[in-house]
Amino acid sequence: MPNYHKIILNGQVYYRGFDETTGYYEDEMLTEKELVERLLEDAIGSIIEIDKEVIERVINCIPSSFQREMVQNYINYLEAVVESLE
Repeated sequence: MPNYHKIILNGQVYYRGFDETTGYYEDEMLTEKELVERLLEDAIGSIIEIDKEVIERVINCIPSSFQREMVQNYINYLEAVVESLE
């Protein structure tokens, strides 16, 4: 993955990839929005979608109330951990 250099051209901000191994710039210049999109595409390995309604239905299908409560407590714990990291 190249490093990006910020280039200000006639007051407009662009970014251009620079390959340190070759010492050359990439062909295209990117706007900040395009650069962020490209970096996110490279950084995100997968997308995970969570439907809380489905999770609640599945938890309610667990026959044992003790196990249902244990699963719900664990989910609450995980949500608290995620919130503390934000």
